[in-house]
Amino acid sequence: MVGFIDRKNEIRILEDIYRSSSSSLVVIYGRRRVGKTELSREFIKGKKAVYIFIEIKPEALIFKDIEDSFGEILKIKPRIDSWDDFFNLIFKQKEKLTLVFDEFQNLSKVNPGIFSKFQKHWDLNHNESQHMFLIIGSYVGMIKKIFKDTKEPLFGRATMLFNLKPFNFFDSYAFLSAFFDLEIENASKFYFIFGGVPKYLLLAGQIGTGDPVETFKKLFIDTKILAEEGKNILTLEFGSEHRSYFSILEAISSGNSTPKEISDYTGLQPGAVSKYLYELVNNYEIVIREKPVIMSRTRDTRYFLLDNFFNFWFRFIYRNSRLLEINPERAFELIMKDINSYFGKAFEKLAAEFLIEMNRKGLLDFEFMDIGRWWHRNEEIDIITLNREKKEISFFKCKWSSLNNKEVEIVLAKLKRKAELVKWHNARRKERYGIIAKDIKDKEKLKSMGYLVFDLRDFSTFLLSRRQEFFLRHP
Repeated sequence: MVGFIDRKNEIRILEDIYRSSSSSLVVIYGRRRVGKTELSREFIKGKKAVYIFIEIKPEALIFKDIEDSFGEILKIKPRIDSWDDFFNLIFKQKEKLTLVFDEFQNLSKVNPGIFSKFQKHWDLNHNESQHMFLIIGSYVGMIKKIFKDTKEPLFGRATMLFNLKPFNFFDSYAFLSAFFDLEIENASKFYFIFGGVPKYLLLAGQIGTGDPVETFKKLFIDTKILAEEGKNILTLEFGSEHRSYFSILEAISSGNSTPKEISDYTGLQPGAVSKYLYELVNNYEIVIREKPVIMSRTRDTRYFLLDNFFNFWFRFIYRNSRLLEINPERAFELIMKDINSYFGKAFEKLAAEFLIEMNRKGLLDFEFMDIGRWWHRNEEIDIITLNREKKEISFFKCKWSSLNNKEVEIVLAKLKRKAELVKWHNARRKERYGIIAKDIKDKEKLKSMGYLVFDLRDFSTFLLSRRQEFFLRHP
């Protein structure tokens, strides 16, 4: 059975804050299913702590829950009839307490004035206290508003706002390897479909098989466990305007990355598209706004989904929702016709993760300080890495396929032609060219010619080390 999965860095940061002699207010937010509650529970092990889950119900029932939680650590059940009673009880405690408020944003529906009450007691008492308040929130937009909007009472009070992200590919592999002996290609496909979200990986491991497509069919079509997941999460996040947000996310997942393309696809007015895109990027952090890594202009801006799972869900499940109800087998056939194209685009993101990991560990023959995509008019380069100090630039093509010698020659020729269009210290720069693919023939020969050549076999070094670390922590 899989227990708590590696969040070493996050635990270390929380422990550093906890060791401080002063009080702290730490906000952990992020998309649902990413493991915020599990992280908080792991962190408070062995500490004098109170865990409070905020349900939308009458205050009297919440106070009863709090009384029960405090009774366990104080050995005497207190009487709490108001939030003043609650905060007075906390700040009277001399011994350090850790207080976890899970789904904190729900307090706004229980009592809209609670945040002003929280601010008053915090401002009056936190300088004389050493308690740690750990705030957990799943609705990213609402949590950011509570703590980052200058008009809100708790603005500026947080010691740290911590956006808990899904696992990267390498940690996702380590997770799944507890269930399956995975080939690298299948591990990649699991990541393209489920992303690095612990809850979905756990479901894949417990209910699925080592075949990612078979697991997808089981969880999305046969049992429908994840068929409504995107809708269930994001409808609550977006509220009454969710249909407009959904249409934009469907447009982006289908390859429409510019505001004009999104407007044309959705039928929404350009002004409305701009408003929704701003919120998706800045408030909800579901979409990323990108410009070419060099030679960028304002009109070159493109938008991409950050989360593999949402990208997959909007492209295949949301868009085919009616057909999935009427004729699921036919829907599955249509998805399978397009899925390899989706894998190809998702592989570009994975290849960038791979290069970043190699660079971080000093395993490349060069060092880069910036990485990103590049496009200009109708020309695109999948990955460019830059070292601005040394004026070094590397150009990469990503291919979700197996390449023979002839195919490699064609890819490199096209890549070199596009590289000439990239205006960046052209007379003085040091150039490198590379390919990242599923499989590449005669890699060593290509390397001897000065090319940067990687395929899925090169990922195995990281995968093996992550798996060993995982089983050392979870024997």
